[in-house]
Amino acid sequence: MTSTVTNLLKALALFVLGVAIVAAGIYIRRTDDLPGATLLGVVSLLASIVLGVKIARNRLSARTVRAAFAVGVLVALFEGFLVYRIALAAPLHPEPQSVPSAVQSAPSSQWTQAVEQARQVVRAALSDQNLPGLSVAVGAGGTVAWAEGFGWADIKHRRPVTLDMRFRMGTGSTLLTAAGARMLMERGTLKLDSPIQTVSVDDEDPRFRQRCEQPVDAVSAAIANAAGQPFLTFMQQQVFQPLGMNNTAAESSTEENPEHVGEPEEDAPILNIIHDGLLTPLGGGRRYGPETIATVYIPRFGTDPRRGVERMRPRNYSCFAGSMAFYSTPSDLVRFGLANNGGGDGELVGGRVMSLLTLPDRGVVIGVMSNVTHADTFVLAQRVAAAFAR
Repeated sequence: MTSTVTNLLKALALFVLGVAIVAAGIYIRRTDDLPGATLLGVVSLLASIVLGVKIARNRLSARTVRAAFAVGVLVALFEGFLVYRIALAAPLHPEPQSVPSAVQSAPSSQWTQAVEQARQVVRAALSDQNLPGLSVAVGAGGTVAWAEGFGWADIKHRRPVTLDMRFRMGTGSTLLTAAGARMLMERGTLKLDSPIQTVSVDDEDPRFRQRCEQPVDAVSAAIANAAGQPFLTFMQQQVFQPLGMNNTAAESSTEENPEHVGEPEEDAPILNIIHDGLLTPLGGGRRYGPETIATVYIPRFGTDPRRGVERMRPRNYSCFAGSMAFYSTPSDLVRFGLANNGGGDGELVGGRVMSLLTLPDRGVVIGVMSNVTHADTFVLAQRVAAAFAR
């Protein structure tokens, strides 16, 4: 009698374990879109039913029973870890309509309907993609028709995205550099055998751990030589200032990473542990640079921000000004696009962070910038353009 009751309890426990596994699998599949999670749960539940029946009828050896429970517990622990990971990746903006935003002034009546539609599109994208912050600007009729910041420039401090908040352009810096090169080519001071090409920089390039008072990438150096002045001075005086791009500049060799994180001058490991493990949770810790530049985040897992984001480890781009080091605002990029009819995307550490889209036939330019890599800024720019192109 005692043996029968024990077997029944074991069978029930195995069945409950199977139900827990399938429930967790369904939750993981629905919230994290992880392929195979539901299938794993269903298989585990069926196995628990079959094995439970055999245990109740005393048709399995004690060794097999222990093995079944061990496998079930391991699967449950694995799914528990996935559930915990999902819990940590709680949506940054679960309610699109509650996303904080900053706008300087109301748009003209001509664009009121388009702005309202575009605003809803941006709020939905921010929530759906789990982006910390977005900044959007639209140029029409030769001027900036609408500009607005959404979400957080810094998650920890809840620093909002304002209209003058600057975002890193990454490889989109080459759009501006190419304009400077074209200007010099038209003057005849810069001669190239082939068109300007996007400069590729390896993420592991050791120069990310250096500081350069003057850019060392080939295109920046060529422009400086042709202009007869430092590259950044030329870009400011000849490209940015004439277009009113007052919030566009290149990363400083000192400001953005004052504590040399990731560089040879970085503190010893024990001091890093004190910084990150003790001081940071207490509100102290590292200084990462100017608050006028949005904090950059990367997906915590893979390339999908919906699985959570974390702060990108600082790296210094001052050696690659013309290739990767510019930061700007969508309004400045729209002014650039209206004057040059140019467009393109920008990436940081392999993920898109900005898009500049031009519709020359309609005279519309859209600039979208985000502070997390792998943001789908291009599709968002297309959707905003659709609102204004009607």
